[in-house]
Amino acid sequence: MQFKDIPSNVRVKSQLLHAVENNRLSHAHLFTGEDGSSSLAMALAFAQYLMCENKTASDSCGVCPACLKSEKLIHPDLHCVFPVITGKGTNPVSDHFIEEWRGAIASNPFMSEEEWYLNLGDTNKQGFISVYEANELSKKTVLKPYENSYRVIIVWHAEKMHNPAANKLLKLLEEPPEKTIFILLTSSSENLLETIVSRLQNTTIEPCDENNLTKYLMEIEGVEEKTASEISHLSSGSIGQALKLIKGSELLEQNTEEFQNWMRMCYKARIIELTSWVDMINRWGREQQKGFLHYALHMVRESLVRNFADSSIQKVREEEEQFTKNFAPFIHQNNAIEIIEEIELAHKHISRNGSSKFIFMDLTLKMVVLLHVKNLTLQETN
Repeated sequence: MQFKDIPSNVRVKSQLLHAVENNRLSHAHLFTGEDGSSSLAMALAFAQYLMCENKTASDSCGVCPACLKSEKLIHPDLHCVFPVITGKGTNPVSDHFIEEWRGAIASNPFMSEEEWYLNLGDTNKQGFISVYEANELSKKTVLKPYENSYRVIIVWHAEKMHNPAANKLLKLLEEPPEKTIFILLTSSSENLLETIVSRLQNTTIEPCDENNLTKYLMEIEGVEEKTASEISHLSSGSIGQALKLIKGSELLEQNTEEFQNWMRMCYKARIIELTSWVDMINRWGREQQKGFLHYALHMVRESLVRNFADSSIQKVREEEEQFTKNFAPFIHQNNAIEIIEEIELAHKHISRNGSSKFIFMDLTLKMVVLLHVKNLTLQETN
């Protein structure tokens, strides 16, 4: 991965290059960006640049042995740590899944966490970074870099670290091994230990601007200009989301269909059918359930936009636009906040391994009530 392969974020690239050029490189970085943003690609491009044997002022050369090994994620001084799941031996760590990781990155360096678990073939388990991972990392950093260059350690979704793992990593950050650069990536830095965040140089990875993303989709993905422009608008600058839309993600289609079915049944208070629906979604994996709740929040947000703002700024697909046209009147000032809070609470409980059947049943019954709250204006209530 080279910097030139990443659209937008010119300022971030410039800052990183400037730091290397002036020998003012921090040993620990935190890249903060939305899931599916350019943060992982940026970390990989930065790592390749640091290890490149013929780097220029603007990018790695892309052809030297170090670049070729970095590109394939087989450079001995490049270590990737990422959330793993149980079921592959005892005390699973990233090295146990390295072949799947290389395949997933080769296919899409902008993948989301949910897509990573799909690559592993299991969306029912939640990923984690355990203390065993931190122990392995400690062993690796005892040795000097193999090729006398920098050693780079990328921790993707660092917020998935268990506390013992985070404390072990903190020790490494406090006493960094020679010529070792840590790059932690997260979409929620508030879930990291403050003591870790305070030792990192924070860099925000911004979403792509629509023009650059459109150009990228046309040139790299071969999408026609009109379609590329529409997808750029819908994806809110998330390159990962844009690629999902291009490939016609089955998950996105499934979320769309199930959300619309769910809302229709809630409005008609079809309790028996809703009970069957809860049984169905209870069979989904937890990551898929969390993705569904994210989608539900998105649709509520788009309904509010339709009600209170110019509908031209809505970010919905054609089939979603038709649905929100009918659905938006039921999302208003008297129930919107409560609906959003209930969906966010359900997401939180799913993340904490609560019973998904109870959580979705509770949320469903509340939605039945909330969708029937009347839209009363202040004038009407006086």
